[in-house]
Amino acid sequence: MTPSQGPRDDARHDSGFIDIGGVPQWVTLSGRGPPLLVLSGPGVAFSRMPRLFASWEAAFTVVQWDQPGAGSTGPMALSLERLVTDGLAVAQAVRARLGVARVAVLGVSGGSVVGLSMAARRPDLIGIYAGTGQFTDWGAQDALSYDLVLAAARDRGDAAALAELEALGPPPYADAAADAVKSKYAGALTPAEQAAADPALFAPPEGAPEIDQRALAMAAYEAVRGELMRFRARDLGPVATPLVFLQGAADLYSVSSVVAAYAREIGARFVPVEGGGHAAYLLPETAGLLVAHVRPLAG
Repeated sequence: MTPSQGPRDDARHDSGFIDIGGVPQWVTLSGRGPPLLVLSGPGVAFSRMPRLFASWEAAFTVVQWDQPGAGSTGPMALSLERLVTDGLAVAQAVRARLGVARVAVLGVSGGSVVGLSMAARRPDLIGIYAGTGQFTDWGAQDALSYDLVLAAARDRGDAAALAELEALGPPPYADAAADAVKSKYAGALTPAEQAAADPALFAPPEGAPEIDQRALAMAAYEAVRGELMRFRARDLGPVATPLVFLQGAADLYSVSSVVAAYAREIGARFVPVEGGGHAAYLLPETAGLLVAHVRPLAG
């Protein structure tokens, strides 16, 4: 990893390949302050959206990792165990690079399964774990999600959505194509998220090669889909790492009531993000919540 040609200030701007399990994997660090490793869902490369978390860089050194099969990291056989193991290796490399005791981790959507699993395994390495769009019991959240989006379609009188959802029926589903039917309703942005989702935030870095991000994400999801659907945070056992869930109050995908129940059960902190859904990380107030709840235990 070598310094990039970033702005000449006191912030860090590094990018490059790190050997993880014998495979070169792309990692970027940008910002100042303690490191915050942001974990996207499998197959999604947040490093190709550098403006998305730019506002966080005043408080954190934001670390983006192109997971196997995403962005600049090449494809390989994927499993949840591989993602957890590689994620921990990335965190160790960042700790050594920055000379800190621990690394904070933020898991987003499918990345929350990887991140929470990392936190359970290595409390000596992960100083604090935060989740948004958090999955704590994929099957239970999936079933409740269907009920909620079906009820919402009825309430707004959306005959087309109602017909499609009723024809689909409740989960579990046989394949990712069926998942996508429900997801297009459950994962829709809330009005507040839509207002914050400036298309410029998702633009790739200048000169970046073109990739089919959606195809990579679908391929990665299909590879680990079975493991994700079986995921139950309770199976991880006691988690010594401090946990905080910054959960969209209107998340109809990784349904927040299930996350809140898990947080109460284990004594973790649950912080509802008003106006937020499954993409609550888009909202400006999420940066403030990270500073308030995560930064004191980061690094």
